Amino acid sequence: MSVKPFSIEFYLPRATRADQVAALLERVDARVLGHRPLHDPVEVQPALGEITGVHPAVIKVALSAVVWFLAVAWLDFSGGVEVDLPLAVVTGFFVMFFTLFLVTASLAVNDPRWRLPKASFRKFLDDEVPIDRGMMRGRDVLIHITMLPVTLAVAGTLIGLVWSIVRTGSS
Repeated sequence: MSVKPFSIEFYLPRATRADQVAALLERVDARVLGHRPLHDPVEVQPALGEITGVHPAVIKVALSAVVWFLAVAWLDFSGGVEVDLPLAVVTGFFVMFFTLFLVTASLAVNDPRWRLPKASFRKFLDDEVPIDRGMMRGRDVLIHITMLPVTLAVAGTLIGLVWSIVRTGSS
């Protein structure tokens, strides 16, 4: 029985970093890349221009919808221990996650990207926005972030209205 000598090549992946980046960039839609040359995003930091990410108004809309939903839930459905306890737990979760959001924001506030001039909301909606996995239209980012909280707030309001009408009609 022959013993194969230890080889570091056995433990290293065959593809180099450049091969991995090239393969990843080939999978990205051509319209997203435009006419920019292919490069390693780790080695070269692209200029972000006026837009640094999600516009603050989008986050305000999403958080406002969550507060709207919680307010409707408390105003329409509170009134007994069996309902107030779950409402208090849900409100506690919101406060906890909002606090975590504020803590992480305070840690990132000194990032040099945030000192760049901010784009107007109209420009944000029309431009391509850098997100975690590439570029996305600002309108699509707005829809992706605000769709769930706004839909839940509207649905909660409608359910609360029906509940209020039924409750007052049966009394």
